[in-house]
Amino acid sequence: MGITNSRRVRYRIGQFIQAVLASATSLNPAGAAKVRTHLPETAWPLFSAMSQPDQRHGLRVLRALESTETIHPALAQAALLHDCAKHEAVRLWHRVAVVLLKAFRPGWLACFADTPAPVRTDWRYPLWTHVNHPQRGAEMAAAAGCDPLAVTLIRHHQDVGPAPTGDPWTDRLLVALQAADDDN
Repeated sequence: MGITNSRRVRYRIGQFIQAVLASATSLNPAGAAKVRTHLPETAWPLFSAMSQPDQRHGLRVLRALESTETIHPALAQAALLHDCAKHEAVRLWHRVAVVLLKAFRPGWLACFADTPAPVRTDWRYPLWTHVNHPQRGAEMAAAAGCDPLAVTLIRHHQDVGPAPTGDPWTDRLLVALQAADDDN
């Protein structure tokens, strides 16, 4: 196993431990107040429906972005809500399965992209949700009244490659969101 792979394994183990610990406690009042300052009131139910580990992850992504610069309000919304669609079906063990599939069967999950959703009781539904969460999350954020730029950032936060949106300003914000997401 190369250095990059062993670092990635250690990182994923750390993420797993954080998720287990985060699921045991709810967001503290200061964290909730911070979230409320960045989201429209109509988006609070979207954030509060997220799992506790995803709420904490969104807050860590926001704090990482804030530590580097004063951030655009839409970027703050995207940081907090970029994984909001995962609450529909993705549990901790599904995330473990996704990490293992990406490691041992790269590309296999791509079969779920741009396909109709399986029924919720189908074993494939959580995998479909994981793969399609950027698009679903963008739709949910738009419906909750988030900034259109936040919706764009959420929609593209898993994109790879240069200039996914074609707009230099949006792509700069997107790169910052992706880096903070990857680090947290």
